[in-house]
Amino acid sequence: MADNKWNDNKIEELLGAMPDVQDKRSESDILARLKQDERLQQVPRRKKRKGWMPVFVAVAALLMIGILVPSMLRQQDGAMSKDESSDAMITSERANIPVQDHAGEENSLFRSEIEEKGASTFSKMRMDATSHVVLPDDLNGMYPFRIGLTQAANSIPVTFLLPGERVKNDFPDEEPDSVALYQRYAAEIPETDLGFDDYHPYVGEVTLEGDTVVHQVPEGHLYDRASATLEVYNHSIQDTFTDHAQFKTVDERGELANFDQVGKTTIVNLEAGKRPLPYYKYVMPSGQIYLIPYAAETTETTEQALLAMKDVQNDIVESVVPADVTYKVREENGVAVITFDSPLDLDSLAPDEATAMIEGFMLTASNYDQQVRLENSVQTHFGKYDLTSVLPEPIGVNPIPFPG
Repeated sequence: MADNKWNDNKIEELLGAMPDVQDKRSESDILARLKQDERLQQVPRRKKRKGWMPVFVAVAALLMIGILVPSMLRQQDGAMSKDESSDAMITSERANIPVQDHAGEENSLFRSEIEEKGASTFSKMRMDATSHVVLPDDLNGMYPFRIGLTQAANSIPVTFLLPGERVKNDFPDEEPDSVALYQRYAAEIPETDLGFDDYHPYVGEVTLEGDTVVHQVPEGHLYDRASATLEVYNHSIQDTFTDHAQFKTVDERGELANFDQVGKTTIVNLEAGKRPLPYYKYVMPSGQIYLIPYAAETTETTEQALLAMKDVQNDIVESVVPADVTYKVREENGVAVITFDSPLDLDSLAPDEATAMIEGFMLTASNYDQQVRLENSVQTHFGKYDLTSVLPEPIGVNPIPFPG
C-alpha cells in the first residue's frame, strides 16, 4: 500500500489518458437488440421498501440534528441581532436619539406619562395648529411691523416679524414708530409672492406731522377711482398706522386732497388698529387663511360683535365658529365671558379650527379694548391657552416672518 500513494492530480492524469468510448450503432440497432433481450421480456415486480431503517442510521441522524440545528439557530439569532442593532443605531443616528435596549420599559413609561398628564393636558400638547395672533411672549426678540395688505379690494391686517438685530441696525438712535417702519420696509414686502395685490408702498409720500400721519398724493393717483378702491384705502390706513391719532391725505400743495367719490377729504381719526368689528375667516385663492375684521349689521358693543361672529352676511368671509357651536355672552368685571350652551370638546374639532375660533374671540374683544374668558369647555388647556383664566390680549394679528 505504501507504493500506491494516489492523489487528485494523478487520478486526473490517468482519467485524461483513457481513450474516448464511442458507440457507432444506430438508434434502430440498439432498439432491436433490446427487444431481443430475454431479461427485458418480463419486468420483475419492484420489491416493497420496508418502512424501517437500520438503528444506527436513525441514531446518527438524530445526533446530527441535535448538533447542527442549535448551532444554526445560534448563528441566525446572532446575525439577526447584529442586523437589528445596526438598523437601530442607524435610525438613532439619523434621529439623534440614543439607543436603549429596554424598549418595553420605554413604551411603558411613555404610556404612564400620557395617562398621568390626562386628556386636558394632552390638548395643550397639540401645538401643530396655525396661530393667527401675536402675543407678547411670542416675540422672542422679534419686532412687530403691522401693515394692511390687500387682496380683491379687501384689507388683510398682517404683522410681519422683523429680526430685532436688523431693526436696531436700521434705527440705531431711535425706537421706530409705524411711519418709520413703513418708510423703511414697505417697499421690501413681496406682496404678489405672498398672494396679495401689489399695493404698497402708497403712491406719493408718507410723513409724520406731530401725531398726524400725512399722505401726500400726486395727480393721477387712483385711490378715488371707485368706492371700492377708496374703501380699501381707508381700511389699509387703519390697519397700518396703529400708534398715531390722526391721518390725512393731502395734494401736492399740502392741502386736503379732493377725491372724486367724496370731494374734499377730511382728517381721519385712527383707531390703533382696532376697528370696532367682529373677526371672520378670509380664505385666499391659495387656500391660506387669515382672520380679518369685517362689517356686520349691529356691532356697537362687545357682546353684539361676539354674537355676530356666528352670522356671515356675504360670501367674502366665513365664520370662525363651527355651525354646531352655540354660546351666550355676558360682561363681567370688564371681561367678555363666552359660555357655550353645551360642554364643548375642543379635541373634537380640527386643531386649526379650534384655534381660529378661540383667537377670533380674542381679536374681536380686543377691538373693543376687552379680553375674553371661555366657560363650559371640556378642556382646561388648549394649545398655548389656559382656558381657566382670562385669555391674553393680542398685540398683533396674522403673523408672518419678514422675508429676507
